[in-house]
Amino acid sequence: MARRSVQFWRIEQLNGDGLNRPFPARRVAEVLKKAQDAGTDRHFTSVDGTVLLAQAVASSPHPVLLLDRVRDTNLPSVGDALGRRKPLPLAPGDHLLETTYFAFLKRNVIAVLTSGNGPRASRMGEYLEGMLGLEPVLVPVVREDIEEILTRLEVSRFEFALPAERLSGKLMEGEWADVLDSASRLMNEGTFRISLSVGRSGKAEDKQRIRDRIQQLIDLFRRAGSVEHFDYVVAEGKDSLTGDREVVDLLKERFISHIEVDPDVFNDPQKSTAEAIAILNKQARDNEAFFAKTLPDIKGSADAALVPDMVAGGMAAVRAALAAAESSETAGRVSKKAGIAAEKADQSAGENQGGADHELVRG
Repeated sequence: MARRSVQFWRIEQLNGDGLNRPFPARRVAEVLKKAQDAGTDRHFTSVDGTVLLAQAVASSPHPVLLLDRVRDTNLPSVGDALGRRKPLPLAPGDHLLETTYFAFLKRNVIAVLTSGNGPRASRMGEYLEGMLGLEPVLVPVVREDIEEILTRLEVSRFEFALPAERLSGKLMEGEWADVLDSASRLMNEGTFRISLSVGRSGKAEDKQRIRDRIQQLIDLFRRAGSVEHFDYVVAEGKDSLTGDREVVDLLKERFISHIEVDPDVFNDPQKSTAEAIAILNKQARDNEAFFAKTLPDIKGSADAALVPDMVAGGMAAVRAALAAAESSETAGRVSKKAGIAAEKADQSAGENQGGADHELVRG
């Protein structure tokens, strides 16, 4: 089994304004599906050269989009049974796709199923802006019920880090004060990191005693009131209600849900998509009550008119076309004005010439 994580983000703003109505995710999915069926080029190249490609794979109960990082350079190699290396067997024109899955939930929450290589969540914002002119601002969903989460957490790991120059027992009490004071005598620069974990071996009752001890140390750590001095403080374990693996960030009071997946399933494009949709829908159900309790309600309906049909090249192509049209129109106006001016000049010249002739005749 392989571990994947599900992150939760919320669309806080759209096109520079606070978003107090649903994000038009279904319209985005429809536009992507229409573009895919029409064979429209959906590739977008970001400022740093990363090539992204999105497609819609579900619309109910939640719109689900895939965002691929497209790679055709610096590709990994393949090894045979004897370890001999050879290039990936890609056909001409094929690319390597590294995928992240996005589900658009109620209250403008986005559940993001990640892997080590897929695009990060902010890349979806880049893609929507570049291809559809939408500018969403994504913020992480914060866990405000951290006490409840830690109560349910069957902790298996606790880890923290802080700069060596801040090492001092004054930040903590009891055993933690002793640990930090001892560490301050070992190093005075760099980063000090400590990790407590249950481990893989041992009897169930022994592991439970270790969990209980780690939980006591976490409680002591949090009561010290000096967590803000640390760079990194997390607790990891299994949620006793949902069975999901979770990492609770005690600095930001947000969590990342971890799941176990079959790597063979996620190596199959068809099976991986179906599995990802099932995972994201389950996460939506498991966390719906929490979102309802901690996030603002969203009234009204989505404004589908905000989402244009997709064109090849995205908004850059649209802006270029508009600029060209404006330039052409300006040139036309200049040409027309020049023609009118020339005509007036001819008329004026003719009038002046006629006046001169008249004077000559009279003379």
